Formats: sequence, C-alpha cells, structure tokens
Amino acid sequence: MLSPSRLGSRTGRWGRYLLQVAVTDSTNRLLLDWGRRFPQPLPVGTVLVSTRQRAGQGQHGRVWHSQPGGLYLSVWLGSPPLHHSLLELTLALGWGIAGCLRQNLGIPLRLKWPNDLVVVDEQRPDSLLKLGGILVQSRFGGRGQLLGLVAGVGVNVNNPVPIGAITLAQILGSPLHRSLDRTEIAGWVLQGMEQGFHVWLQGGFAPVRSEYEAWMVKPQVQWLERGTSLTILGLAEDGRVRVQTQGERHLQQQQSIRTLTPDQVRLSYHMPAGDSL
Repeated sequence: MLSPSRLGSRTGRWGRYLLQVAVTDSTNRLLLDWGRRFPQPLPVGTVLVSTRQRAGQGQHGRVWHSQPGGLYLSVWLGSPPLHHSLLELTLALGWGIAGCLRQNLGIPLRLKWPNDLVVVDEQRPDSLLKLGGILVQSRFGGRGQLLGLVAGVGVNVNNPVPIGAITLAQILGSPLHRSLDRTEIAGWVLQGMEQGFHVWLQGGFAPVRSEYEAWMVKPQVQWLERGTSLTILGLAEDGRVRVQTQGERHLQQQQSIRTLTPDQVRLSYHMPAGDSL
C-alpha cells in the first residue's frame, strides 16, 4: 500500500484523495463504476491504487501483467469538456510522466506511440523493453453525454514481468536507489499526469508535440488496412502518426504521406535495421 501522507506531500492536487484496494480486476473499470456512485461525484484527481490486478487492461484489449510489486493506479478525471481527443490526452499524459521520471530518476526513458513507456534493450539495441503503459477510458450516457473519464497507468517497479518488459529495479540496479519505493514513484507519476492533463485541457497535444517527438522511438510499423510496412515520420498536431510506405520514401508527392490513428497501425518492439536512437 502507498503512504497517503507521503504521497500528498509529493503531488499537487492529485493524490490528496486516495483510495486503495488489495486486488481488483481493473483499477480503471472500478473507478469508472465508483465515479458517480458515492453520495456526490468524486473530486477530479481522486486516485485509486491496487496492489494487484486480475485483469489489468492494455491497448487493443491486451492484458497488463499486474503482479504485486508494480504500481497500478487510475485517476478520476470527471467529465471535462472534450475540446481535444482522448488520443491527445493519452499522449499528453505520457509526455508528463516521461518528463517527471526522466528528471527525477535520470533514466533514458522513451515514448512508444501512443501509450507505452519504454527503454532500449542494452543487450539488443534493436529491441525495446516495456516499462509502463497508459490507458484512457470513458463512459457515456444514452444521450451521448460524458459521464466519466479515467486515466490508468501501470509501471513495473519490482514485480515479475514477462519477456519484453523491464522494471525500474532492473534499470536502477544501483545501491543509491535502494530507498526507491512505490509511493515515491506514484508521486512523480501523478505530478506528470496532472501536468499533462492541464496541457491537454488548454491546448490538446500540440503544445508538447516537439518534446514528445524528441523522446519518441520510431520502431517498425505495419499498416493494418494494406498489410504493408511503413516508416514513421513524426506526429501530427492532433496526435495521429505521420507515416510513409517503404516504397514511397524517395518520392516527394504529398499523397505518399499518410496520417493514421492507433486502430489503423501496429507498432512493434523492434527498431528498423540501421536506425539509431
């Protein structure tokens, strides 16, 4: 469990209202259920933390392996005006989290569009290892009104992980970091999330696009509609990924550049041969 007093001293407004459970299916799902079932709606920034998740959720319906020792939390975002897309919110949250963890831990954390926190595998520089992930979920009423919005984050701290993942304990394998714990990490994660959320409310993803791209990896990507490989060029201001087909890289025609959403492409955990970070 996290220490409420220590967490509150490390965050802004978020984290002052802290709910903790030993185990749940998904912190996102539970917080969406709880968001409006209390006598009054939960304050924006209310945090739900679970020691373990039985069915943690990832992108595209994947399961997040949520064993004890990791950080699994969700934040209640209320029903904000949707002037910008939830994709832009996901990216802004990732930008905020990556910035705080890079600054406070000094780790070479990178961003894998649209929702993963990764590092480069030192043993295999052409491969990426997943440290964490972000999942934004919403609930709408019958008339299309937004009833609730949550952002869930999972970070591998000192928990068992599958092949292709890594923990902060493995990255920070130095005696100087033995005092690092989940409360401290949660404080930095929440600081970054709150910063990213306010950026998104005011300007969407565009204000942080350049810094996001500086930390972004550009792995191999497949266009699902055509089954062809693509080259990532960067991101549009609305958060969609700008790509070019391999056969069109040498051409300058505007139509060779495409802008795609997460449900149209799949990014691998392998870097193209010869690419460097």
